Formats: sequence, C-alpha cells, structure tokens
Amino acid sequence: MAEQQVLATRSLARYVAETRYESLPKDVLREAKRRTADVVSIALSGFTSSTGKGIQSFAQEISLQGGASLWGSGIKVAAEIAALSNATMAYHLELDDVHRTSHSHPGISVVPVALALCEEKKLSPKDFLAAVVVGYDVITRVGIAVSPSIYVDRVFLAPGTLSPLGGAATAANLYGLDEEEAAKVLGAAAFLSPFALFEAFAGGAPIKNTAMGWGGLVGIWAVKLCAQGLFGPPTGIEGDFGYAKATADHYDLDKINDPANVNRGILNTGIKPYSCCRQHHSAVDAILELREKEGLRPENVERILVRTFAVASRGSHKKPHTVASATYSAPFSLASALATGSCWREQYTPEKIADPYLLNLADKVDVVKDDELDALYDEKWPAIVEVTTKDGHRLSARRDVMKGEPEYPISDEDLKAKFTSLATDAVSATRAEEIWQTIMNLEHAGSIMELTELLRA
Repeated sequence: MAEQQVLATRSLARYVAETRYESLPKDVLREAKRRTADVVSIALSGFTSSTGKGIQSFAQEISLQGGASLWGSGIKVAAEIAALSNATMAYHLELDDVHRTSHSHPGISVVPVALALCEEKKLSPKDFLAAVVVGYDVITRVGIAVSPSIYVDRVFLAPGTLSPLGGAATAANLYGLDEEEAAKVLGAAAFLSPFALFEAFAGGAPIKNTAMGWGGLVGIWAVKLCAQGLFGPPTGIEGDFGYAKATADHYDLDKINDPANVNRGILNTGIKPYSCCRQHHSAVDAILELREKEGLRPENVERILVRTFAVASRGSHKKPHTVASATYSAPFSLASALATGSCWREQYTPEKIADPYLLNLADKVDVVKDDELDALYDEKWPAIVEVTTKDGHRLSARRDVMKGEPEYPISDEDLKAKFTSLATDAVSATRAEEIWQTIMNLEHAGSIMELTELLRA
C-alpha cells in the first residue's frame, strides 16, 4: 500500500499543480472547446425544463448574489452554486458525454466548475481550457482505477460518485495550488464525496439530475475549506480507509499513473448522439442499422431480444413512469428509435412515455444479460439485437462500440448541429452562433466574460 500511496493521490496532485495551457497538446485543447460547447448547449436547453426551473429557484433560495452566472438567466450566484445548477440543467436530457472505461460523465462534472470559477475569479480563457483538461484527466483516471467494480459490485451511480474528484482537480488547478495543497484538496473531496446511489437513477427520480452538479459543488467547497485549514488527507484515494476501498471491491491504482491514461481523458470520452442512457446506445445503433439496411418497421415485429452486458441489462423495464426512467429503459428507447428513425429528445416527453403505440412496441422488447458480451465489458459496451418478424424471419445486428466514441467520433458538423438544436431552446439562432464561435476561438478571447456574458439572458 505504501507504494500505491506515492502513485495515487500525490501523483494526481502533481499533475493538477503542474499542468498549464502551454504544456497541453493542440488536439487536447481542441477537444476542451468541443466539450465546452456540448455541455453549454445541453444546459441552455435544460434552462427551459422543469429540472432547470427547479434548480434555479433552489439556487436563488440558498445563495446570496455572487460572481458566477446561472446560464440562460441574468442571475449571478456563488461559483459553487452556479456549478451545481448549471451541471444539473445539463443532465436532464442524458445527452452529456461519457467516458466508458471510467463510468464517468466528465463534461458536466468539470466544465460548469471551470467556467463558474473563471468568471468569479476573473481568470483567463486559457486558464479555463487547461482546467477543463485537468478535470477530465483526474476523474477518468480515478474512474478507470475503480472500474468496473464501482458499477458492478456496488450500488453507486458511478458518475455522481466520481464527480467530486474531477471538480476538485479543476478547482485546485484554477487556484494555482501546489502539489501538497492539491493532494489535501483531493483528500477533502474524497471525504466529502456524495456516494450517489443507483436507486434514484433506476427509479427515474428527478433528484438524479443533481448528481454531477453536487460533485462540482463539493469540488469547489473542498478548495475553499482547505484554504481555511480544513484540509483532507493526502492519501484520500488510496489509503486503507480511503476512496478506492469505499467505492470498489476491486481496484488497480497503478492505472492512475499509466502513461496511456495521462492527458488522454478528454480524448477518450465519447460524445452522445442519443438522448438516453449511454449503456443502451449500442443497442440503439443496432436497431437503427436494421431499420436502415433491412427496412425493419414496427408493424413487422413479433419480438425483439437484446443481449447485452450485465449493467445495461438492468434497464429492462418496459413501462417508464417518468421521463428520467424512460431514458434508462432499453425497451422504450429501442421502440422509439425503431418507430421514428432517431433517438432524440423529442422521444422523451411525458406524452411520448404514455403513448400506447410506443408502449406496445416496447412490450415486445426483452433485455437479457449475455455472459460472453459481459466478459468484454467495460472495454467494450456490446449489444446484439435479434428481431423475429411476423412472417418468421430473423434479423440480427451487433455493435460493440457506440457511435460517438473515439473509434467512431462525432464530427464538428454533427456536433454543431446538436449544439444549435439544443442552445436555441433558450437563445436565438444568432446568439447561439455567437456562443459557438466564441467557444471555438476561446483561446483568442481577451476575457472569459466574452463567453459568460453571452450565456446570460
């Protein structure tokens, strides 16, 4: 354990303390801008939702006026409350990015923290971009170390449980902390970490939308508490009574320092093209392939069997009772995709989840764990979709890796289309274009306020 203590928390802290904009590769910085655009657009859409309205009211109730914006509004609150609120708005649609081998949602764990602190502390756009990369790296490296056990052996919603470490790393980098200070901040975040329980996600309870936002709040609080002498243990991740042991039955801390994982977090994170749980995207890809290539239509279907890995097979419920539970339902998501040819946010509304036509089709979908596919998890998230048609034919399609992963990346053109579709829920098309162009050229901006002012009402 002594050797691992050197390689875990302090190793991450050293990376947090030493990483600056000038030291980062161009492809990494490019992705930081793309991920910022993705998170911002989803949150702007979320501003208009019931989740958005609820978290904005909560933010104003608990926070005095501060220096960080609630995106989509003219309101400013404390940075930690802005991070909580903006991330919550960005999680309501299940459209934020996912790092599959760490089971984390890095974008909304990191970008709202970085932008809130840069606005509050008047830091530069280059500071912002570097901090985003740092946050992605820390959350994914810790997640890789404790996965897949954190999801398979425990009952945590892994992204929410991991998010405080990404938020804390982002904040510590922006505060310019040295290695010793950053280690204590990570230790504090590990101690304060909310062990988000999967029950809320499985049941579709709206509180699950706060998961990564709460992690961002904790990350900023960890820095602010440490500044007042209330610091955490510099062995908070790997200690005998630390984060790794608390969150996983099996973990490998050597993965934290593996060169293959350093400065790669943001490059290895997939961007979502569908508005449902990432665990079901392989199956959605497969059913859409059958629709396109085989001409499959709902009226032809007798039965659909989805064979997949164990974690994805948890989402087998056929009659979602909330929009949130619909995004976690593989039967409903496949039914929507087959019926409409897409799996976008328009399919996840109170009206759609009560549609008898879709529910009847979803009732024909069975989801089971396949041991051979489960053995490939979590390096791959495979699914095989087998359809029996009413005339007795059998159709099958398999996907091991989903669209939007690094192996099948989302182009700038497709990302911008996603951005515009979402952002224009809250702002005009002209304003959306201004936001996009500002983010894509952020390193040349004179101030972070050039972006944050565009995000205000």
